[in-house]
Amino acid sequence: MRLIRYIRSPFAKHVLIGCTCFFLLPIFALAQNGIHLQWKLNPQNETAGNSVQVSSPAFKTTNWINAIVPGTVFYSYVKAGKEKDPDYADNIDKVDKAKYNRPYWYRAKFAAPKLDKGKRLWLKFNGINKTAEIYFNGQHLGTLRGLMERGIFDITKWINPNGANAIAVLITPPVNDPQHNHGLANWESPTYICSASWDWMPEVPGLNSGITDTVAISTTGPVSITDPYIKTDLPNNYLANLTLNAQLHNALAKKVTGVLKAVINPGNIVVQSPEITLEPNSNKVISYDKNSFPALSIHNPKLWWPNGYGSQSIYSCKIEFELKGAGISDRVSKNFGIRKITSDSTALKGPWRLYVNNVPILIKGGNWGMSDYMLKVREKDYEPRIRFHKEMNFNMIRNWTGEVTDEAFYDYCDKYGIMVWDDFWLNNMGNIDSVGMFKRNAIEKVKKFRNHPSIVIWCGANEGVPGGNPNGSLSNAIKDAIKDNDGSDRLYFPRSNAGVTNPNFSIHGGSRNLSGSGIWENVDPKTYFTDPHNGYLFSQNSYGLRSELGMATFVNIESFKKFMPKEYWVVPTPEAVNSKTNMWARHYFSTDGGLGGGSNPVGYINDINRSYGTATSLDDFCKKAQLMNLQTIKAMYESWNDHMWHDASGMLIWMSQSAYPTMIWQTYDYYYDLTGAYFGAKSACEPVHIQWNPATNSVKVINNKPYSLQGLMAQATVYNSDGKPVSGYSKKATISIEQTSTREAFVLDSTANFGKLSDIHFLRLKLFNDQGKLLSENFYWMGNTYLDYTAMKKLPKIGASIKVGKPLASKAPNGHTTLTYSITNTSTKGPALGIRAQLLNNKGEQILPAIFDDGYFTLMPAENKVLRVEVDSKLLGSGYRISAKAFNN
Repeated sequence: MRLIRYIRSPFAKHVLIGCTCFFLLPIFALAQNGIHLQWKLNPQNETAGNSVQVSSPAFKTTNWINAIVPGTVFYSYVKAGKEKDPDYADNIDKVDKAKYNRPYWYRAKFAAPKLDKGKRLWLKFNGINKTAEIYFNGQHLGTLRGLMERGIFDITKWINPNGANAIAVLITPPVNDPQHNHGLANWESPTYICSASWDWMPEVPGLNSGITDTVAISTTGPVSITDPYIKTDLPNNYLANLTLNAQLHNALAKKVTGVLKAVINPGNIVVQSPEITLEPNSNKVISYDKNSFPALSIHNPKLWWPNGYGSQSIYSCKIEFELKGAGISDRVSKNFGIRKITSDSTALKGPWRLYVNNVPILIKGGNWGMSDYMLKVREKDYEPRIRFHKEMNFNMIRNWTGEVTDEAFYDYCDKYGIMVWDDFWLNNMGNIDSVGMFKRNAIEKVKKFRNHPSIVIWCGANEGVPGGNPNGSLSNAIKDAIKDNDGSDRLYFPRSNAGVTNPNFSIHGGSRNLSGSGIWENVDPKTYFTDPHNGYLFSQNSYGLRSELGMATFVNIESFKKFMPKEYWVVPTPEAVNSKTNMWARHYFSTDGGLGGGSNPVGYINDINRSYGTATSLDDFCKKAQLMNLQTIKAMYESWNDHMWHDASGMLIWMSQSAYPTMIWQTYDYYYDLTGAYFGAKSACEPVHIQWNPATNSVKVINNKPYSLQGLMAQATVYNSDGKPVSGYSKKATISIEQTSTREAFVLDSTANFGKLSDIHFLRLKLFNDQGKLLSENFYWMGNTYLDYTAMKKLPKIGASIKVGKPLASKAPNGHTTLTYSITNTSTKGPALGIRAQLLNNKGEQILPAIFDDGYFTLMPAENKVLRVEVDSKLLGSGYRISAKAFNN
């Protein structure tokens, strides 16, 4: 049985339905009673009883299963052991979908708390999918529709104070009927539109229907505080003007009077209103700014910056309403950040360029398709995922088609400086069932998340204009929701990959604000630097702001064996992946367009075999794949670095997050294992970076910092396959570089002393500051024939020559431990190439998640490296050791 304690805040927009108070609420406050709700679940058509009976306290739930809340119907059955592991093989495709694509009852009982005089008890829902009829002790309280609409119900009058109380919720799933022109996307929006399958995840039985967000029971006095909003205006970086907005609701049938008090920290800024009188059963919006309270004008504010540009300062605002002569009626707390978001399309002559706090930002990040295909990622589950993005030196995540609806996602993005490009729930230009329902949910989304400084872009639709018309009813519903509830604090893109003047999937149209989406398959590194073509040929010959660029990303063998049957533990071949039905296809490594074909797995397989030599085993293929993953993802980001402000303004890979066990479009995999792509991105996206252009042999320094750097030393060294430097190829230069800019350090000589280079050789770049401190290090492998690295197989075998020192353990934040290792290549014969380090328990199993500060790194003979690994201390309880193996082990 899952026992959950919900503690969120009662922020709400109030509507009266009959005599039942019903609120659409953006977020929940502290549940003062600490009431535990133990949910049960059963199909409606297998339940003997009507809604009044099911929601009565005496109703029996024999044979009902324990429900996961927040969660979905299907995942509850998975956790109850009623379905085989849907991650493995093709188990999810064998599930009887009709079993879940039908209405289900959720039910919970609780004992009512003792209420003091004047107190009220509230039942609050923070999100369901897709329709919910809500009952309490035999009473129908209301209906919720859409995945963001929330409800708060005053249940005071129906409480059974001396016995059990029952909540019953009838969940009806969305409809997916493409044969009758009613596909989930977009007809059923707002919903989790990829739940009916996409080209990277399977259809989920029940279409992720359920009570998908928190449920809470809490008490307030007669007046409750809802929708707190702290709007920030930054005339310059040394002055912030705040506007405090909140709504007060009086639940009594008589006038009440009181005062509102707010305390903002850091700074201990106190705002206390004059007396406020509320009419019976009424709402009143209050708003205070610097003219009302000069203290709301903050000098030298602590600013929120994107990752890599500064710190992520967060303010708190605690608000309470005190009734005259009756004490505190309600109190809520809201976090916010102070930053300024602007953009222009003139500086780069077309492409959008984003500014935060007046500093231009080169956008580097990834698309987040879904947190998990069964919606099982919750609360602290987001921490390692967002932390991985921070450690990759990303500064943005795109919430693709708004599939993430959890507050925790945004909380961690705030914490780690990850800007959010936030889509609404639309793909291309398809129609929807109800514009009115969509608008209500859009309003809720904006109100719920608008205090998060991480959100910088609202986006209408994926690769299309909402409803196909930038001024139609659907587009206007989104634009009005933003304008009325968030003003102009953020950017709005009607479409994710082009301007509104570009017809969908067409090269016609003049907009260059965004440079298209795609391609989604790997190409050779030079091509990224010379040909910025995309999947649809929008805005040809423009790097610009690219919303999607991806490649297949094969996993390591340990993860592969967790989800693929043993008969598939073989090297993938072009023939094997040319299927719609085998296990490769079930995990989206297929030539079929609906099963990951856009990643071109045939090209990926052929490129690995051609560049690194034909794989002799699955393990050999996985090792070679990691080198190509690293090389290719690094080239993607470094090509945008190379063209920074000429005319590149940002790029998001497709995708950075893994929602299902697969071999495509990811940086870390479904099990938290870090692929070569992770470390390629981590290198290329570092704020101060040195890199090589394979097309021109130019070595450039990239400075993303909001300040200039003086007296830098750039250094290049070429090594042969024996691990010794090659004379005639080393170069050094001292340079200075302005803020947020690039500068060429030198061009490598590609012809001198050519005969001295071995078939496989290596380039190491280093950048030092004026005090001799290493700022950036980069490493490339090269063949005398472009892309021919087959000579790697001739490298001396390293084996036991890699020595790992004893770990130094130290405490890290959040109950984590940092382990510091010294790793040395003691060989005298050659380099230890592409060292993969893993943290293992005493059984030899991976300890995951673990945050490594480097991976697939290379050590020349006698070289030493300090490697740091951060991990949850609880995961180390059964013992641990480090494994470090080179590609040429």
